[in-house]
Amino acid sequence: MRGVAVVTGAGRGLGAAIAHEFRLAGYEVFATDISGTDVVLDVTDAEACRRFAAETDPVVWVNNAAVLGPGRAAEQPDALLHRVVETNLLGTIHGTRAAVAVMRRRAGGRGEGRIINVGSIGSWFPVPGEAVYGATKAAVLSFTLALQVELRQQGISSIRLSVLCPDGMLTPMVTEQLHNPAAALSFSGLRPLDPQRVARQAVALVDRPRPIRSVPRWRGAAIRVAGAVPDRTLWLAPLFTRIGERNRRGLGGRS
Repeated sequence: MRGVAVVTGAGRGLGAAIAHEFRLAGYEVFATDISGTDVVLDVTDAEACRRFAAETDPVVWVNNAAVLGPGRAAEQPDALLHRVVETNLLGTIHGTRAAVAVMRRRAGGRGEGRIINVGSIGSWFPVPGEAVYGATKAAVLSFTLALQVELRQQGISSIRLSVLCPDGMLTPMVTEQLHNPAAALSFSGLRPLDPQRVARQAVALVDRPRPIRSVPRWRGAAIRVAGAVPDRTLWLAPLFTRIGERNRRGLGGRS
């Protein structure tokens, strides 16, 4: 075994695919979720994350757990917004901090390990219809890069953090919203990604770490360029929404 890999939100979809790929790569994998897996972990519970990291001593920790929560942000229930933020953002922060606490003890205090935080193409671009989800993914990107700098400032250079930013995938989280027009931007790519393709990129980031990996790379580059000018995003976002709505309907979704 190459060591322990922890994957959150691994009960289905991308998380399950990531767990599978890490097993193929020779890791002992703990596939966690709030329910439906052998290992139950509520990522919104910071203390539970710390205990789990201490018990498993992971060399890799993947923060994948997420909630989509599409709808009109100004009108959505408070409870749903709290769930999205607590799972997507605070869950990532809790998991990252728990992993760092364990990994930094290695190599005589110089630290060693890999942390992969799952962002989104929406980390770079406004996501109308999924505004709160997009906000959490933008925050995940910002948090991850800032923490990497902090660790380097402390002389801990061998704990490497990466953000994996995939385009839309036909995972259960997304297909459950196939009939919801608010989720149109999740279908705005040329074609939905295969979760296994994204999962393989997660494994690749362990051996070849880099701060950000977009899947597909061309889509990430295009979105980053488009989002560089805020005024431009105000007319591009509705265009992408219309493309996504057409694709959503083509996949069998209805209003």
